[in-house]
Amino acid sequence: MVHHLIMYFARLLATTQCKVLYKMAEGELVLCRPLCFLLAKYSNTAVKLLKSALLDYYDAEVLSEAKRQLLKDVNTVKLQVGFDLPHIPARRDGDNRASREVDDMFNLLTILDENLTLSKLPSYVSDGPDRMPSTRLYEGDFGVIMAILKKMENKLNMFGSALSAISRDVFTLKSKSVQGRAGQVAVRCRKR
Repeated sequence: MVHHLIMYFARLLATTQCKVLYKMAEGELVLCRPLCFLLAKYSNTAVKLLKSALLDYYDAEVLSEAKRQLLKDVNTVKLQVGFDLPHIPARRDGDNRASREVDDMFNLLTILDENLTLSKLPSYVSDGPDRMPSTRLYEGDFGVIMAILKKMENKLNMFGSALSAISRDVFTLKSKSVQGRAGQVAVRCRKR
C-alpha cells in the first residue's frame, strides 16, 4: 500500500524535487531524489564516489533544494534530540556552488551520524530509479575511464602551460628581432 501511495504522490509532484508526500505514525515520506540516493548509499559507499555521482547527475539548483530540505529536517531532529549544529547557510552562490552544497549535505549527515540520529530523518523517496544516478558507473570500468580522463586533463593542463611559455618566448624573440632590424635600418640610413 505504501508503494502505491508513493507512486501516486510522485506522479502528482513530478515537477518538484523535494516535497513532503505523506505523514504517518512511522514518519514522513519526502519526495527528494538526491536525498533518496544519498541516504540509500551513505553508509556503504565511499564519500568521494557519492559526491562525484551527485555532482555529475544533478544540477546546482536541484542540489540546493535538496540541501534546504535536509537542513529543515536536521533542524527538526535537532529540536527533538538536542545537539549542537554549526551554522550552515541555506544557500550558496558563486563558483563551485554545487560542490559546496554537496559538502554541506555531507557535513549535516556526518553530524547526524555522530549523534546516532540518522534514523530520525524522514524517509526520502524517489519517483523512479531512472531519476537517480547509478554508482555502478563509478565503481567498475567507468572508474578506469575516469582515471584515464583525469590523467589526460592533467597532461593537457601541463601542455597548456608549456605552450604558453613557448609562445611567450617566441614573442620575446620576435620583439628583439624587430628591434634589431630597426637598428640595422637606422645604421644603413646613416651610411648613405
